[in-house]
Amino acid sequence: MIVYGGDYEHTLDVSSIRDGIELRYQVTPRNELFAKVLEAQEFDVCEFSLSNYMMMRARGADWLTAIPIFPSRGFRHSTFLVRKDDSAAQFSDLVGKRIGIDDYTMTAGVWGRGIVAEFHRLHWSQVEWFSSPRQRFAPPPAARVKIIDEDLEDALAGGRLDALLFPRTRDSLLPPSERRFRPLLKNWREAELEYYRSTGTYPISHTVVIPRAKISSCPSLPGTVIAAYEHSMTRAKQRRVGSTFLPWGDDNWTATMKIFGNDPMPHGSTAANQATVAKLQDYLLEQQLIGAHLPYADLFWRA
Repeated sequence: MIVYGGDYEHTLDVSSIRDGIELRYQVTPRNELFAKVLEAQEFDVCEFSLSNYMMMRARGADWLTAIPIFPSRGFRHSTFLVRKDDSAAQFSDLVGKRIGIDDYTMTAGVWGRGIVAEFHRLHWSQVEWFSSPRQRFAPPPAARVKIIDEDLEDALAGGRLDALLFPRTRDSLLPPSERRFRPLLKNWREAELEYYRSTGTYPISHTVVIPRAKISSCPSLPGTVIAAYEHSMTRAKQRRVGSTFLPWGDDNWTATMKIFGNDPMPHGSTAANQATVAKLQDYLLEQQLIGAHLPYADLFWRA
């Protein structure tokens, strides 16, 4: 069985043989991961956008289910970007502005819009959104979304956009002195830490999905995949991933683990994970991307 997923340190040991099932983890670009699911291509197990999964299920896609594995998370205050020479420094500065977002319904966008609306009084209806032609779902009519056939990073650099809501950019790969953009909030790390301490939420981006037909033919597959991901996460913690490459990595590891109770990215149907999924559904509903909440038990496989 092939498990398609992202290139993460904590999934290095997913490949394994368990309960007579051989799992082979295949690192796959995100656009290809999502295409497998959105286009209902043939696959065994695949990492996928959590918001898009819930949108699909809300639209009647019952041919797949998710397992409570969450391989990708991210705080979103720091994903609002402006030009380095821009004077904007708080979310209220974006009222009436033009914000670029590659795919309007991507999970990072849903979280970003939801968080700033709930905690920083910048509602998604107060700005104009600019997106690429590659949209997974049509934006809701109430959202002011314009589709433009222009590179969004170039549009921001050239002054045709005022900000981006991007979880990752080409610009961020450049040496710091050559970057054109910066996070809107200069104290973004403190803002994200305060958000976590006040809410207990580390936003989930991705889950893992399996076609129901695969489960029918191999009922032990979901449990086997869950065990493989959990084992791989345990091994990653034992290796103290991220602590050996950069200076002060060990101190940063210790400080981060203290904040997150030694488990920054818990898998499973824990109370915290269920609350995080419910909060994302709140945002999907408020942003008119789904019509009603879906019970957690209907979204995720249970033994």
